[in-house]
Amino acid sequence: MKESRNTLAMIQNKIIHGGVTLWVFFIIILLVVSIPLSEFGMSVSQFLLFGFWIFEGADFSFASRTENQKLKNYLKALSDNLRGKFRMVISNHVLLVFLAIYVMHLIGLFYSADLNYALNDLRVKLPLLSLPILLASTKALNHSRLINILLFFCLSVIAASLISLYVKVNLNISDPREISVFISHIRFGLFISFSIFILLGFLVKNVYKSLLAKVSITLSIIWLVVFLFILKSLTGIIITGLLLVALFIVYSLKRKKLFIPTILLFSLLGFTFWHYISDIYKDVTVAKKVDFSQLEKLTPNGNPYVHDTAGYGIENGKYVGLYLSATELRNSWNNRSRLDYDGYDNKGQNLSHTLIRYLHSKGYRKDAEGVNKLSADEIRQIEDGVANANYLESFNIRARIEQVLQGYKSYRFDKNPNASSFMQRIEYWKTSVYIIKNKPVFGYGTGDIQNVFDQAYNETNSILLPEFRHRSHNQFFAIAIAFGLTGLLIFMFSLLYPAIYLRKFSNYYYFTFFIIAFISFLTEDTLETQAGVTFFAFFSALLLFGVRKEVDDNSRI
Repeated sequence: MKESRNTLAMIQNKIIHGGVTLWVFFIIILLVVSIPLSEFGMSVSQFLLFGFWIFEGADFSFASRTENQKLKNYLKALSDNLRGKFRMVISNHVLLVFLAIYVMHLIGLFYSADLNYALNDLRVKLPLLSLPILLASTKALNHSRLINILLFFCLSVIAASLISLYVKVNLNISDPREISVFISHIRFGLFISFSIFILLGFLVKNVYKSLLAKVSITLSIIWLVVFLFILKSLTGIIITGLLLVALFIVYSLKRKKLFIPTILLFSLLGFTFWHYISDIYKDVTVAKKVDFSQLEKLTPNGNPYVHDTAGYGIENGKYVGLYLSATELRNSWNNRSRLDYDGYDNKGQNLSHTLIRYLHSKGYRKDAEGVNKLSADEIRQIEDGVANANYLESFNIRARIEQVLQGYKSYRFDKNPNASSFMQRIEYWKTSVYIIKNKPVFGYGTGDIQNVFDQAYNETNSILLPEFRHRSHNQFFAIAIAFGLTGLLIFMFSLLYPAIYLRKFSNYYYFTFFIIAFISFLTEDTLETQAGVTFFAFFSALLLFGVRKEVDDNSRI
């Protein structure tokens, strides 16, 4: 036990002598600012960090009469410094456990058929090796510098959100997810969620004393929550909600009198939310009774209406196909749009179907008068494949849920997953299980995941369209496919052991980061993109290995 405590102290209070530490700190700031804003900045800052890491801690306080001898001493100092850092890495068994994630990918290279893909995958995942080593053998940061790093990350996320707002207002983008111009909107949602909890931690921990700072932080939290809804990041919204629940439960466990009331409160909220979802699902599956004898037979132009209750489904508790005049729709639409009524919209969907659903969502009849009521922007939205005007409303979370449930209905009754990205994920996960069963022990290797997915879709006669035949969208499945269940166990051990051994789950910032990352692994291949892997590798390395013990003491939940 004493040896374990000594090892823990050595890891958390490592001592690096020498200069350039301030420069390393500035480069870390550059890296953390680049994560939500620039892939180029992420790459450059990591190269710079490596360069200064080589010099940090080297003892250049030598004197020499000749330039030749001075150069030899200089190189010897660098060599001694790197040897010392190498010993520091080797002696840190917790770090080695975390590095097993990348080492596993290196081993998988040797039984991978697609070496080009495997080498590119190793390049993308290099931060999983480099950042933990660099930060674990760099002078540990104190609490003040950690707070500054976290603050700069939040400021860069806020800046990215304001740029995205500008894009939304000025560039007429139909899909809210496209306003994330620097990185995937899903990754951006994770960064926003983490920033919200960092700033919340600043408030609760009273990091900044002034009233102005507290007001600014509060307004920033409110803005980021609002922006999650503008971005329509369902993943970010769900993760933020779940993490709030987790923190409340942790707090109630520490205040035992609050535990039962907390459980009852969340049970009530869960029941209310389930009832809310059920009510929305009823509106997309059950239509109100229609007295057809009371429906008008002719359009204002004297053409007959068709009242279709079968071909276009149900939305908002009503049949979409009521008051339909295809002849008037065709003529009126073709007079206003460059896209043919009988053709496809920009998403490859039947344009006529998109138009009819859009008119229904506006409460317009599907005739010439309905088309003429549409503005130029609404015509463009229909051309871009927007089938429901409510989907574009920033704060209409009901419409977003309805969109998911429409996809679920299509998947449940028509066995068609193509209408919803969430239902597509179910197909990805089913295909992942099929693949894992074929090679359950050691998997297919680092570079063959896409190839085995393509083959599996053909073998299972998947009804996913070619453009939707992606990979697992689940990091745990991705690991199990590449390295088998053996690799999955190693991955889980590498995730959990360092934090448990170093007692990091009591650190508020690490706890919130880990929960966000872990939940994202369930629905995304978070470690398959540069932004995702850099985010995970950097904050894991920083909070596990890059800070002094005082940070944990000052950041407890």
